[in-house]
Amino acid sequence: MTTAVEELERIAKTLGPSVYPKKFAIELCAECNLNCSMCHHNTMVRPKGVMPLALFKRLADQIAVDAPNTELWISFCGEPLLEPERLLEVLRYARDVGLKNVNLNTNGVLLTPEWADQIIETGLKLVVFGIDGFSKEVFESFRVLGDRDIVYANAEHFLKRRDAIGKGGPEVQVQFIFMDGNEHEFDTLRDYWLERGAVVKARRQLSWGGQLDTMLNVPMDKRIPCPWALTMMHVFWDGRVPRCPGDTEGTDGLEGDDGFVGNA
Repeated sequence: MTTAVEELERIAKTLGPSVYPKKFAIELCAECNLNCSMCHHNTMVRPKGVMPLALFKRLADQIAVDAPNTELWISFCGEPLLEPERLLEVLRYARDVGLKNVNLNTNGVLLTPEWADQIIETGLKLVVFGIDGFSKEVFESFRVLGDRDIVYANAEHFLKRRDAIGKGGPEVQVQFIFMDGNEHEFDTLRDYWLERGAVVKARRQLSWGGQLDTMLNVPMDKRIPCPWALTMMHVFWDGRVPRCPGDTEGTDGLEGDDGFVGNA
């Protein structure tokens, strides 16, 4: 793998002025069913809840007018499948209002066969399963409270249904986060999922604004403009917008006088 400095230099070359966020992340639900070792969720202190449908519609309407091709991510600090009916509502509304690039990020535990066809038929572009190990032992040491066999079965079923339904179904991506203790399983995992029609994405662990220690915490003179600050916008479930997209608590100032982009 490349060094942290080399990776940052590569990212810096992709940055430039943009009139609208390239990625717009919506926190549909701030609760999570797992306690992953690489995640800060278990230390969050801000209130947790579910985004009202009216607020999502307001956001989707504005994005559709200004930038219908921007990446809309149903993902931030929670598991959207904890609210499957609301998830289907927002995916269908995003499609109907004209958003072209709708993506879902899930840990996969709750994306069961019951929901697979309905999610595929909303016309979303990409579904990302977070899978950081091949063996049960390694997977469950990082995805704490998760069940490796359930997640693998759900992802495999989703891929099969995607292929069976056809009609240009979503890309399915398996995301692997490199961490101490799972690197040795990447090649096996990669080959396994490529054979089943998934795209495999490997990435480094995020620090979430310095809350977790990672190899990308480099010296000041080697740092670059923050890619998230230049390309992304996050909206909490209650309508608050953190100034920094990596600020999961919203403690570093909020967008707008009252900190809200909409009313519940």
